[in-house]
Amino acid sequence: MISLVIPTYEEAGVIETALRRAAIALGETGDDFELIVVDDSAGEETAERARAVQSELPVRVLRREGKRGLATAVVEGWKLARGDLLGVMDADLQHPPEVLTRLVDALQDPNVDVAVASRHVPGGGSPDWSLTRRVVSWLTAHFAACVLPWTLATVYDPMSGMFLMRAGTLSGVELRPLGYKILLEVLARGRWRSLVEVPYAFNPRREGSSKLGARQSIEYLLHLLRLARATGQLRAWIRYALVGFGGALIDVALLWLLVRYGGWRPLAALPVAVEFALLSNFAWNQAITFRQTGDGGVKSRAPGFLHTLVRYERVCLIGAGLNLLATMVLLNCGFGLVAASSIGVAGGGLWNLIFNVPRIWQAWSGPASPPELGRDATSEPGRSRPIGGKVNLGRQ
Repeated sequence: MISLVIPTYEEAGVIETALRRAAIALGETGDDFELIVVDDSAGEETAERARAVQSELPVRVLRREGKRGLATAVVEGWKLARGDLLGVMDADLQHPPEVLTRLVDALQDPNVDVAVASRHVPGGGSPDWSLTRRVVSWLTAHFAACVLPWTLATVYDPMSGMFLMRAGTLSGVELRPLGYKILLEVLARGRWRSLVEVPYAFNPRREGSSKLGARQSIEYLLHLLRLARATGQLRAWIRYALVGFGGALIDVALLWLLVRYGGWRPLAALPVAVEFALLSNFAWNQAITFRQTGDGGVKSRAPGFLHTLVRYERVCLIGAGLNLLATMVLLNCGFGLVAASSIGVAGGGLWNLIFNVPRIWQAWSGPASPPELGRDATSEPGRSRPIGGKVNLGRQ
């Protein structure tokens, strides 16, 4: 049976249409299903309209007093669910219910545990979004991947609000969501082996208003930090930052020593200092940041020392190049050696921080064994892949 939760907040105008279209899509799969509406609206109209179709469709309605959060509404709905497949979809029709058929089809593969409706794989998109909204969406997803790099590094649309999963994904798992991004909670705490992303086009809103505001943005940030702590990635992040700071000092100090006391020209000394700092960072990260632990913390499953080193160097290449370029430009502009080198190191480090953190951390996971993170993540490592696209490593 498929149990689909539809959280609602002041969506009386579209709830009947959403339920009927979802029922048609799920009916095409040939499986039994139930639609669980969890309503936080101030009035009764949305719930009443959902109950109005109960004589035609397998609809259940849970009424909650006051707006208490989309993610918690979904969790409450899953607690009532009777299905072996659990899912969620918005009621405002921005998620086309017809995508549900393809999500169910994806889960016909016994090796797939989670099927996500994705805007960011080939065939998906948000055609009516402005450039600003697209950039904000990308930054939001990328930031999540940076805070939770082993959880989300290869998930194309971790912010999706429409997905299906096997009920076993939540077996023995206590979900503690905050805000509105329930998929983050599921992927970070759940027990899953592989994930498939199914493309869809995000529709313009027909009824209601956006739930996103300043409060939701703050909750999103707090939620990420909470998950980083729960999965052990926060501890690893602290070690990673300390190693990076030490590498920066090594870079600047070695360059100064080579030029001041070794008589080297800056152009010759710079690559040596940068590479020595990279090797130092790699060695300390190998030994400290991504070491294997037995207490539910971060576990390294690298494919081998040399392979990991090559992956790490390749990912850091652009940042290192920016470091070299910025330092030389500043020296030619009259900056002192230490000042120019410090700014160059900061620029290269900032590039890696903004764009490369997920890939840097993946250097230690290996091409077939992403690390297991967190107290609740105990099943075998898996994959994330877009339907019709290349296979990408995911996180168990």
